[in-house]
Order: sequence, then C-alpha cells, then structure tokens
Amino acid sequence: MSLVAGAAWARQATDPPVLTTVAPGEAPPAAPLKLFGPVPAPPPKGDEVVANLDVVLLKSKIWNPYGGTKLGEGLYSGAFDTVELRAYQDRLHPAEPDKPYVAPALVSRPGQTVRVKIRNLLPADPGCPGHPADINKPHCYNTTNLHSHGLWISPAGISDNVLRQLPPNPDFTYEYEYNIPGDHPAGTFWYHPHVHGSTAIQVSSGLAGALVIKGDRQPTWADEQHSRVKPGDIDLLLRDAPDHIFVLQQIQYACRNPANWNKPRARVPAQTESETPKQWYCEPGETGVLDDYDLIGGPRWGPSGRFTTINGASVKLIEQKAVAGAPERWRLIHGGVADTVKVSIRKQIGKASLAELAKVGAEGQDALIDKQCAPSNQAVPQFEIAADGLTRDKMLERATTIMQPGYRSDILVSFPEAGSYCVIDESINVAQQGVEGSVDRRQLLFIVEVAAGPKIAPRQAVINQLLKGAGNLQLDPALDERLSVNLRNGVLSEFKPHDSLLAARIDNVQPLLFSLTAGRDRLPDGKLGPPVGAGVGRTPDTIRRFNANDFERTLVLGDTDQWVLKVDNTKPVIGHPFHIHVNPFEIEAVMKGGVDLTQDPTSEYFGMKGVFKDTLFVEPNVEVTARSHYERYIGDFVLHCHILNHEDVGMMEMVRIADRGPDGKPMALGHGLTDTAGPEGAARPHTGH
Repeated sequence: MSLVAGAAWARQATDPPVLTTVAPGEAPPAAPLKLFGPVPAPPPKGDEVVANLDVVLLKSKIWNPYGGTKLGEGLYSGAFDTVELRAYQDRLHPAEPDKPYVAPALVSRPGQTVRVKIRNLLPADPGCPGHPADINKPHCYNTTNLHSHGLWISPAGISDNVLRQLPPNPDFTYEYEYNIPGDHPAGTFWYHPHVHGSTAIQVSSGLAGALVIKGDRQPTWADEQHSRVKPGDIDLLLRDAPDHIFVLQQIQYACRNPANWNKPRARVPAQTESETPKQWYCEPGETGVLDDYDLIGGPRWGPSGRFTTINGASVKLIEQKAVAGAPERWRLIHGGVADTVKVSIRKQIGKASLAELAKVGAEGQDALIDKQCAPSNQAVPQFEIAADGLTRDKMLERATTIMQPGYRSDILVSFPEAGSYCVIDESINVAQQGVEGSVDRRQLLFIVEVAAGPKIAPRQAVINQLLKGAGNLQLDPALDERLSVNLRNGVLSEFKPHDSLLAARIDNVQPLLFSLTAGRDRLPDGKLGPPVGAGVGRTPDTIRRFNANDFERTLVLGDTDQWVLKVDNTKPVIGHPFHIHVNPFEIEAVMKGGVDLTQDPTSEYFGMKGVFKDTLFVEPNVEVTARSHYERYIGDFVLHCHILNHEDVGMMEMVRIADRGPDGKPMALGHGLTDTAGPEGAARPHTGH
C-alpha cells in the first residue's frame, strides 16, 4: 500500500503495524510480527505473551485538503499539518517520524494470556488524579487506562478494569492481564482509554487501536445425535484472502492563535455562503493540538472542516493487493467520536488523479463525488460476516455499511472488474441516523486500485472463497455436507459463537433511557436534584448523571435479561450509541410506529434481528429490545453512550454483576446477602461497610 497525494505523499503507509508480543523472558524479534495469515504458534515457554505499549505525545503530520493556497471554490493546494497528539507506540518498535497517525494492532488468539505493559509518558496533570467537585466535568486529560472494547474477559483487578486511573509516571510500568478464554470468539475488537472525564479527548487525539482475535478452531458436532454444532472460527475460511484493518477516527486538532489562545482561528474570512469562517486553519510552522473540550464533537465537527481519517490518513490509495474477482476481508472499526460514517464503494468514472482528489475541501466533496464516482445505484455490494467482532448467523448483503462510534463490521468485498474505485462516506439523515456532530455532506475516504482478474459476480466470488476455505477442513462427512449447503446460501451458523437467546426465559427487564439534558445528581438526603446535564436512567424520573458509588443496576450471574433502550423525549432529542462492557447482547426488535425496523431494507437496523453486538445506536423515537446473558464474570463495570464526550459529562452508569444468593437475589461482593431493595425490584449490594 502507498499513501499518495502528489510528490509529497511518496512515503509508505500500511495497515496498522502489529504490536510486538514476546514470550516472557525472551528477546524481542528483530521486526514486528506480521498480521495476516494464521496466528503465530504459541511461544515455546507457554501461552503468555507480553506487549509493551507507551502512551506519548507524538509529533507527526496529517494531510489537510484545506491547507496551503486557495485555488477556487472548495479547492486548495493542500498541505501536511504538523500535529502533536497523544498516541500509542510499540515500545520495541516506535513510530517513525512523519508517519501517519495510527496505533499498533494487538493480535492474539483464544486461550492466550496477553500481558500489556503500559508506560504513561504524557505530561503530568497538576492535581490529577484527584477528586473534583463535579466528576462529570472533563478533567485530568493525561490520566489514562486501557479498555479492551468488546472482549469477553473479567472487568476486575488488572483485567478490563475501566475504573483504574494511570497518571503520568515515566518511572513506573502499569500492567494489564487479559486472560482470553479458550472459548472466546475470534473477531475484530479494539482498545482505547476509558478514564471518566478524559475519555473523549484521548480517543479523539488518536488513542485508538485494533485488537484482533484470530482463531483456527474447526466446527465439530456438539453431541452424539449430531443435532448441535460446536462453532469454529470463520478465519479458517479466509486464510488466503487479503485481510485489512481500517480504523476510522475524527481527530479535531486546531492550531491555536497565540494572541487569542482560547479560540480556534478561521481558515480565511468567509468569501461565499458555503465557506464558513469557522473552518480551522494551521499556518506553516504551527502545530495542531487537541488540548480542551471546546474542540471535540457536538456541533464542532462539521465547521472544523476536518476529514475522517483512515489508519491515520485522510486520503489513502490501496494499489497493490486488490484484484478483480478476489474477495478481501475488510475489518472496519469506528474509533472516532464525532461523526456517523456510511461506507459505500463505487467505481471511479472521472479521470482526476489522487493528487487532484486530495486537494478538495469539505464543501467541494459532494461535487467531486458526483463527477468522479459512479452513481450510488451502481455501488459494489458489501457482505457483512461479523458485527462487533461476532460472526453472524447469515451473511448480509448490502450497498452501504453504517458505522456508528464503537461499531466494528467485518465485510467481504469483491471488485467486479479492474479499475479505480471510490470508497465514500455517504450522506445520511442526520436527525434520525446521525450521532451529535454528524454532517450530511459526503467525503471521499480513499481510492482502491484494482488489478485485472477473473470476471465473476461479487456474491458468487465470496461464496466461492468460503467454499474453498471449507474444502481445506477435515470434518465429519455429514457436517461437511451441511456446511457446504449452508455456505452456498450465505449461512454461517457453523461459525456463530453464541447460541440465540430469543427463545430463552427472561429473568428481568432492564429499561434504559438516554437524555442529553435531564440527568440529575443524588443529593445528600438521597433524593435527586434538578436536571443539570447528560444522564441515563430507567424512567424519566430516574435519569441520573454518572456516580461511581451508584449500583442501582445490579445484575445476577446466570440471568438472561431483556433490555429496553430508548431516547428520552426531553429536548434536544438525538440518538445515542448504547455500549455495555463484558457481555454482548442479541437484538430482538427495533420498533417504530408498530414496524420492526430490522425487517426494513431502508433502515440502518435491517438484518439485525438475532445479531449479537456490544454497541448499538438508539435512534430517536424507536424502542430497541435486546437480550443479554451474564456468563462467567462478576464485578463492576459500566454502560454508557459511545459519543464519548457525552460519557465524560455524565451519560454513563455503573453496572455490577453479582453471584446469586439462596433467595435468587444478588449477593454483595464479599459481604454476604443484601437486604436493600433497588428500583429494579431485586436486592442490591450496599455501597459501604
């Protein structure tokens, strides 16, 4: 792969580098491990590996189509902006100067223990960590931690514990121990910081990386009657398919004017109706920073004129791997905060070079796409095989893939013929489908150069790839026949990691409302005060801002609950991506006006019934029902809106999973049975001793 935009774009950019992992006590390899192909064999000293990760302020460059000289309406000469942003680095293989902004990918496999050693080398935050009077006011921007988004592992201790706080300390190495169980699904996950009060600024600054679990388990019969299948890993069917990671981010850096430090500068005075004076601009010699919440999300993304980056770059050319008729696996990860991304792939019909395409600013993108790219009704089909890292029961064919913050989508793409292809962020119905900050304009994300290959319809090429992979497996003849029949119909049930919960008994109903303004704080007398900001709750009267000592949402290990998700009707009424840690949920229905949108081909929820996810956008005026089974892990963690600046100001709630007591109610962790009834109708643990 190469990143090209005129002569200045000659240096190489690739899929994210792989975070080097070594067996304890062994010397690191001379070069990073390669990502694609089978997971490396277990280290000779066992299945524990160590990854060394530094959190640093990294000076690099991001291509800005708005840079340089204005050449015409929506057209500029373009320039690289120098930026200094928070970044993850592989300590054994630090990033090279001026390379695009991208965190290394962490690759592991089921049954492995990954020990991540973190050094926080960011500048110290005076007074941090501390106890601010209002914990729902952003604070302590350089105190970090590590969240393994989507992994099914313990939330306690030094595992996926987002309640830890790791302040800057160049003389100390923090450790995380991820014991990935042997039955963990293979799939696409990601990692990022999750300290309440600074999550959004750190993720928006570039602290987001892919976390891939690759497996080689074959499907087998689960019983002697051959009535059930123990699922395998779909990786086996795609071993020889190109496998690419695309991390989507919105990095809202600004070059502050030293004379007026608190305000981002306009790029140029407004000259036309389409050119707003709020477009941000960096003069040569200045450095872009992300140093406060006045730059993040909300209404600021559109006026900033910034572009969604892909693996750290705003325009990308994939030129050497794509071949017509040869399916590729694309692992899409929305690691951003401020925009809903709707991915489509269309053939380039115009003659503009990438150097010319890379000079078009945001207000010129619609005209560029109309002129350079084939109509939307000629989009190359995408075949989703996994959502949020979990293989689907059946492959879903569609023309576009909507990515909300926190989403992952594994799609198979097969190009029908040679040529150049536009990968586009399409316009959406912002009021209904968009997160706060989304804009209805389109953006050219990157160009794919496709070499000549066999002429074959995309769906047939994908089916052939899956059947070819299945032909290499050593299966019982009856299972082999069943698998072949299913794959010909796009059915992936032999690789779906979780049994459906839709017919299971419901133990409890867990309602959840999101509100941007109705959140209240608990007063000393235990009552709720007046609305003061963002929050979540069970009913309009119980919407609260985040409180780390509030365990009203206590769940029982072994239960299967139905979750009912809505947006409160308190204005402004906007959608919110729901994310819960540890256990995924299965979508049951998404109702609006008596219609189940999972059956509506025009809805972003189409085809989601029976799909397991860990993040789901809740549109205004819909009711989402989903089911979740709490298996294996107890402890304290959170649910929240994945517009992370909403989470930082209070749209988050503590969740506790406790063991079941003799009366069927949850036991307090370490202190015996509880006797205090919570709003959920079950006893809840005491918050003190």
